[in-house]
Amino acid sequence: MDAEMQEPVVEEIKQVIEQFDSMIKLMDLHVWQVGKGKFACILSLQTSNQFLTPQAIKQALSIHEEIVHASIEINLIH
Repeated sequence: MDAEMQEPVVEEIKQVIEQFDSMIKLMDLHVWQVGKGKFACILSLQTSNQFLTPQAIKQALSIHEEIVHASIEINLIH
């Protein structure tokens, strides 16, 4: 995880993932500032939910307007 970023947005992203689906494990998270009060992130997720899509996660993250770009990797476990 990106331990150097101290912005509240990091915890907000973690909370969105935790609340979205308890079967999702956040494997890696990188967040960086791309403008004043604007952030981009890369998430690596692990889940057994074969119906989970990056678009669904992006939609869930969209409640936080400061996240202007998200790249999401989903790894299925069986």
